Amino acid sequence: MKTRTLLITATTLLAFTGQANATEGGTGYFGLSFGQAKVKDFCDSALDSCDDTAFTGRIHGGVQLNGYTDIEFGYRYMDDVDASVSALGITAAAEANGHFADATLQFGIPGTGPFQVFAKAGAMYWLIDYNVSATNGLARISDSDKEDGVALRTGLGARYDINQDISLRADWDYLVDVGNDDIGETDIQVFSFGPEVRF
Repeated sequence: MKTRTLLITATTLLAFTGQANATEGGTGYFGLSFGQAKVKDFCDSALDSCDDTAFTGRIHGGVQLNGYTDIEFGYRYMDDVDASVSALGITAAAEANGHFADATLQFGIPGTGPFQVFAKAGAMYWLIDYNVSATNGLARISDSDKEDGVALRTGLGARYDINQDISLRADWDYLVDVGNDDIGETDIQVFSFGPEVRF
């Protein structure tokens, strides 16, 4: 049901974008970025080892609705975060990675020369793949599964125009309440940087 709702929302937004583009002559753009994600509270428990940061990459495309507002769609992949703990001769470990598809409105402040800053707010569909295992040195058991859902995203960004067609962009994204009762909810912060091309 959540997936169907997301698809209906995305289709509606695409239709709106197409109409806005036809009536206002909006400028389209696409880009990619790479950076680091940090999972909040992941390493707060007493663990032997823990890594709550991961490489992340995102591709995105959008259209400028007017001089101050863009609508953007993106896909992000977040690499593994992992943790382990040992007690009574047993070592337990867990790792997880994520996939995120988002739709976002961006509200820009008028640029001074080639520089512009913007705020953003939107929704995203998340899919978390995770694996848990336990070993006592003689035997090992493991299990993997996935969970998905819909959450909110917000953040800030800045864009610097190299020329009329190419920009460099830096983003801070805050992904809110990713997860559910089965795997726990957490917030994720992402810092990323990459090129953007207008057409």
